[in-house]
Amino acid sequence: MAATMPLGTPAAVAPPVTPRLSRAVWIYTVIVVAGFAYFLVDLPVQVTDCFGNMRNAARGTLFDVVYREFFQQAYLRPFLWAHIKVLQDLSGGAYTVTFRGWHVIQVALLVLLFLRIVKPRDLSAAAAVPVGLAILLGMHTFAGTVREAFPVNTFMTILLCCYAALALALGPPRWWRDVASAALLIFASLTVESGLLVWVVLVSAWLVGARGVSRTGVLVQMVLLAGYFVLRFGVLHIGSPGLEERSSGFGFSSRDPAELIASFGGNPLPFYAYNVVSSALSVVFGEPRGGVWLVTRDALDGRYFTPMSVEVLACTLGAIFVARFVWVRRHEWIARRFDRDDQIVFTFFGVTAANAVISFPYTKDVIMSPGGVFFAAAVCVALRDALLAVNRASLARACVWAVLVALLSTSWAVRAVAMHYGLRTAAAAQRGEWAYVDGWLEREHQVLTDPADVALKNQLQREAVYDRQARPALQGDWFHWFESE
Repeated sequence: MAATMPLGTPAAVAPPVTPRLSRAVWIYTVIVVAGFAYFLVDLPVQVTDCFGNMRNAARGTLFDVVYREFFQQAYLRPFLWAHIKVLQDLSGGAYTVTFRGWHVIQVALLVLLFLRIVKPRDLSAAAAVPVGLAILLGMHTFAGTVREAFPVNTFMTILLCCYAALALALGPPRWWRDVASAALLIFASLTVESGLLVWVVLVSAWLVGARGVSRTGVLVQMVLLAGYFVLRFGVLHIGSPGLEERSSGFGFSSRDPAELIASFGGNPLPFYAYNVVSSALSVVFGEPRGGVWLVTRDALDGRYFTPMSVEVLACTLGAIFVARFVWVRRHEWIARRFDRDDQIVFTFFGVTAANAVISFPYTKDVIMSPGGVFFAAAVCVALRDALLAVNRASLARACVWAVLVALLSTSWAVRAVAMHYGLRTAAAAQRGEWAYVDGWLEREHQVLTDPADVALKNQLQREAVYDRQARPALQGDWFHWFESE
């Protein structure tokens, strides 16, 4: 889909997208989503998290399930459970089809919102779309949104809410956009804590001139945000996760809760600061992963070219294109003259910073998935700007940027393939877990006495092991280049 224009063509008169090229973009997008869906629907409902959550969701009415979630100790996620309960009741016992079908629909909606945001309005923008999609679906922060489920992946839900919020902000002013943005924030914040990033999206976009959501709408957002904190900490007295909640990376290794308490129990602030900084760096440089400096550790051991170093290269190149965009547009930013692309890039900075801050209790790639999807949008518009500039550059400079574009697209193509490979290997692993689920229940000291629990376990096991044909394993030494863990 890449295209060239004669050297010297000004960016202002870049050829617009023709109907034929627009159809090509949509056809390419459909192929990408269909290919991703093929691997995603093959993924069984996992044993860990899913089975226990589905057992809990089956107990009581929708009101009962939501009501009891307002009285947890460390989390306020009632709409997460409402989401699970509704789909589970609608499934009619066909759990894998229902939950994975909804998962595929969510991915398709995310891609549609991505196109809605970046708007491939000219030839260079259309040429940047394949790279943007590869980043969107190939980012390491995105992997957890498709490989994991609870059995609804809440992080995927938040990605949709954040993208929808930006789409509302970038549109023309309408009263219903204020109402929709308020509903988005309420739904997202009561689904999982990272849903508060909807507020960050709307405020960041408003600060740089996006007026789809009015000043009144933004003020309502402020009131709703304050109301959330009053409800959580003042009324329900629900705290935040502590060091004892789960393992987290630090330095060159992952540490379990006991080690974290031993190291930082007296003063957790250095650990929290490390988590914030490493989470932000993970988006723009692909390192560290989950707080662990894996590529750096490998380099110190003499292993310089590894599968994970490919992703570090891919993220770093994307960051270079975004940095170039900001530098080129610096005078416009200082003068507060922001166009749509500026608003997208600025919102990326705001979301990534806030996303890193709310990751302070522990580091996990998927927690930074909102920052990752906004990184994809920011790189896409920055790449478009770079492609336009190449046509006005000297031959030597054009060659340098051509090499960078080739490296960017190639490295992200590898990561996109790696995501499909990861889904295939995860499917095989999860089928194995269901084949021996009774042993897992025994190790977890779980005894199923309720006939409904036994029936649920048997149905999920049947769907994972017996009703779906196992796919052939992807074998070959070269496949290790598509590993990302």
